[in-house]
Amino acid sequence: MSRISKVYYLILLSAIILSGCKKEISSFYDRPENLGPPIYQQLESRGNFKHLLAAIDKAGYKEILGGTGWWTFFAPTDLAFEKFYQANNINGDSGLSDSLATAIVKYSLVYNSYRDDQLSTFQSADGLDINSGLAFKRKTAYYDWVQEKGDANHRKIIATNRNVSTARSGNVTTNVSNYIDGDNNNKYIPYFTSLFLSTNNLTSTDYKAFYPDANYTGFNVLDAAVDENNKNIAAENGMIHVIDKVILPLPNLDQYIKSQAAYSDFAKLLDSLKYYSANAYITNKYRIATGSNDSVYVKAYSGQLAFSPNNEHYQVPGLTSFSNTLSQRQSYSMLAPTNAALQAYRAKILKKYGNTFFGTTPLSILIDFLNSHLWGEALWPSQFKTKENYSLENTTLELSNASDKKILSNGIFYGVDKANEANVFRTVFGVPYLDPATSLTHLGFNDLSTGIKAYVIQPGVRQTILVMPNSVLQSAGWRYNESSAGSSTTVWGYKSPTATSYSHGLIYRENILRMFSTGILLTPSAELNSFAGVGGIIETKSGDYIKYKNGKIQTSGTIETGVDINVSSPDFSSINGNVFYLDKTLSFTEKNVGQQIENLKDLYPSSYASFYWFLFNGGPSIYNKTSKAISGVNTGTDNKYTILVPDNAAIAQAIKDGLLPGNVTTGALPTSAPTNQVQLDLIRKFILYHIIQSESIASDGKKSDNFITMLQTETGGVTLLNVLNQPGNLLITDKKMRTATVKENESNQLGNRSIIHSINKYLNYNN
Repeated sequence: MSRISKVYYLILLSAIILSGCKKEISSFYDRPENLGPPIYQQLESRGNFKHLLAAIDKAGYKEILGGTGWWTFFAPTDLAFEKFYQANNINGDSGLSDSLATAIVKYSLVYNSYRDDQLSTFQSADGLDINSGLAFKRKTAYYDWVQEKGDANHRKIIATNRNVSTARSGNVTTNVSNYIDGDNNNKYIPYFTSLFLSTNNLTSTDYKAFYPDANYTGFNVLDAAVDENNKNIAAENGMIHVIDKVILPLPNLDQYIKSQAAYSDFAKLLDSLKYYSANAYITNKYRIATGSNDSVYVKAYSGQLAFSPNNEHYQVPGLTSFSNTLSQRQSYSMLAPTNAALQAYRAKILKKYGNTFFGTTPLSILIDFLNSHLWGEALWPSQFKTKENYSLENTTLELSNASDKKILSNGIFYGVDKANEANVFRTVFGVPYLDPATSLTHLGFNDLSTGIKAYVIQPGVRQTILVMPNSVLQSAGWRYNESSAGSSTTVWGYKSPTATSYSHGLIYRENILRMFSTGILLTPSAELNSFAGVGGIIETKSGDYIKYKNGKIQTSGTIETGVDINVSSPDFSSINGNVFYLDKTLSFTEKNVGQQIENLKDLYPSSYASFYWFLFNGGPSIYNKTSKAISGVNTGTDNKYTILVPDNAAIAQAIKDGLLPGNVTTGALPTSAPTNQVQLDLIRKFILYHIIQSESIASDGKKSDNFITMLQTETGGVTLLNVLNQPGNLLITDKKMRTATVKENESNQLGNRSIIHSINKYLNYNN
């Protein structure tokens, strides 16, 4: 074969091969034979969608639904349209406005194509199917755009498509818009499948709570039923599900509450927290579309709220992150009290603020009230009592309190005949919070480092609270000034009686917060309803104890000054305890415990004098005569002690038994201060074994156990004392199994982070 013939043959063979490949490629991309026509043409061919087709034409969607794309279309029949026209007094297709037609078509049109079994699948942000049975919403083609519904300064507005966050600088909190240009804030359409209900432990009763007149079939779109025989109709550009009712775009939570006069007071409270931000991108788009030069503002709500109720997209409250598919499975929820219910609750909690959320009422009260009515997830009827709101609390209401139940485009709504009672208002925390005369106490309680708020807002934990009014604190030299805060200073300031200005050192914050914590009494069994009568001793949250009798209170500080605190103005309105107002501060001594023991030896010489002699003369390794501090006994926040002081007779016996230096025959004290190291070591061991560390124990019947003393063994091990605590009968057992009894009349003495007792026997640390 010639060279020319070979070339010709190869060219011919290549042409044949390429021709075959082209046919295969063409066949691969050909329209599948079993695929139906586009959505519009399918509706035309079926013959019972002429009203829907007319609406599509008016909406300008014929080309879209008759061409390419990928949609799910919930298609109402002619019968559904005729019922709709009759119910809304519309004169057939000619009476259907273009705007209403557009709303009907676009809200029934879902992005992407889904069979009925796919609609319940929750998808990831990149479109991957993740969990079956979790989804009950999909994004539609419908959205609200610029509207003339703002205020006088912001006439043209558009709803936010992201929740607002906050930024704090000093004492100023500002809102930060997170609006995303190009996101139209499309509305979502809810549907209810059997798989979704069963997966989420819901039943048809949950569905019927919102749609009492609807027939639940296992596949409903709002209150419309999907025709079992006409679902999953595959089209070239998507999927058709035939429904028996015309569906209009649902309002969002913000739109619905604004449209209902019954909740106008609640709506006004929400509206007081609206937040506008100018948007150049939307303003320019609006100018191009309309020719208007008006500025357009994004309307949102304070970042201190759980969410912006006009945001169609679901976001986890408190987070700025966003996933564009979370709305498929989650929803906001709102309880809105009627005007009458709100007025009644306002009168109950705001008596001392003039019965208004505005004026001088702190903004935080309004924020807390609103957030107690907002849920950051779908609150289904069967879970009404178990799901926590944004404040992490269950509702105080019953489902029967909700006469108005609605599924809306971005949330679940309940109109209720009572206000939900927030724990910050109904517990003892609420008494100083809702009283302008005790605002400083509230600020102290609200300081996270104290742990007070988290403790006292628990409805099931019984409390007794002592409140120091602002006037009492200010008269004692205290103030709160946010502008004084710095790296080495605090908002809390103190001015001593001899000073001319306030000092804001960090120690003053520690001191006043300790006083606030001393006002939190641990009374889990409601054991203190009055401070009158014979009195007693009780532990506080600060670890300090207070004593009370005949309507008066003593602290370690008032014992030092000799002036007791008067208790007055009890408040018994809280669900978890009682609140009492005081006429003086809950002061504490800053002197070391050696000073208190010295005072006690003068007050009760037969019980404390001998022990104090050994303490004073025990050498610098155990006692500092200048500061009057016992070695190892600290006064910091985390330190607590119980000091057990053997009386003089018990000390004499300890001398006789060789545990202390002195006359072993008579038990008399040494005639001079010991200098011998062996004797000094005996004194050190004796004193340290009589001090329980890390716990203050009163004879109140509450603390019984083995407790560690301050004495270590020669090998560094711990030494223990056993405490058997009965009210008025405190027994201490030592290592020798000898038991000493606390002398009640001379014990329960208040020291600096310590309790001091007189006991009738010494305690032996030897085996």
